[in-house]
Amino acid sequence: MTTPGYVQPNAYGPVTPTQMFERTMTLLRENFKLFFGIVLVAVGVEVVVGTVLGLSEFWMRHSSNGADGMMKVLLLSPLVLLGAALIYIFAQIIQGALFYATQAKLTDASMAVGEACKLAADKVGKIIGISLLVALRILGYIVLFYIAFIFLAFMVALGFGGLASISGQNLIRSVLEQSFGVYVLIGILGLLFLTLYLGYLLWLVARYAASIPACLAENLSITEAIHRSVRLSARSRGRIYALFLMVGGVWIAITLITLPLQFLAVHAARPHHAITPIMVGIFSLCIAGFKILVSAFLVAFMGVAITLCYFDLRVRKEGFGVVVPPPASEPDPIILPPAPEPQSPGMPTEDFPAS
Repeated sequence: MTTPGYVQPNAYGPVTPTQMFERTMTLLRENFKLFFGIVLVAVGVEVVVGTVLGLSEFWMRHSSNGADGMMKVLLLSPLVLLGAALIYIFAQIIQGALFYATQAKLTDASMAVGEACKLAADKVGKIIGISLLVALRILGYIVLFYIAFIFLAFMVALGFGGLASISGQNLIRSVLEQSFGVYVLIGILGLLFLTLYLGYLLWLVARYAASIPACLAENLSITEAIHRSVRLSARSRGRIYALFLMVGGVWIAITLITLPLQFLAVHAARPHHAITPIMVGIFSLCIAGFKILVSAFLVAFMGVAITLCYFDLRVRKEGFGVVVPPPASEPDPIILPPAPEPQSPGMPTEDFPAS
């Protein structure tokens, strides 16, 4: 008898949504220096670019008192464009570096911050191409959404116009003047439109979320990686939806907390208040530092979680990473000697002498 083969544990999945969140937090906690070191590279670039632009504006303001405002804009525009390009390029490198770091830690392989960034920098052309093409696709789908909405609004307005021409009165004005419930209906329709728009945008983002992991893991071209993401995530976007909703909810909550504080700082900076400009500056820096830390955490969380979602899709749909050991070999058969030939009865078993 042979013992049945067993499936070895798969490091890539599958995972439930709860396990995906828990595993992401575990990887971030156990490899804090690696993941946040990668994110801090982008944060450092953003801080350096902001400092250079701020100092340039301050120098131009105090060195050229008689300069025209348009001249200042023309002089600062190249710096602004260069800074934005640097921030964008490093943001794409960070996405790739987070993927390589997560892939390495799933299999307990060693990985350093510089090594992950180096691997991502070698593929930065493809990563930027995917990001730009995905942005264009999403923009195109949003334009189609607005065209459909405008067409629907036009048909509704045309229907009201036809009814008004038949009845001989302005139906919209008469309804708005006589019924408060119409305003409630308009509000409900506006909320429905916003819900549909956000749901449509979430579907678009989830549709292309695995493009960069697919490109880096399978060495695909730009268009192949985008098509691969669409095929992998088809009818299996629940985890990606949950991920984006959670991150979006956290970002909205942080914005709702910090935005009133920023308005308070701007109001306190007015001359007639007793608060000194130094205190206002320190308060503003604390708010900015808090937002930078939260943003860094969300970027690291998204990078790790998207990688886990990509491998989870491949495991559940293609059996990626599943290793089935070969069955145990059967023992060699025991070879018995051939049985002796039967002898007829009455025949002597041995020869006797003739005497």
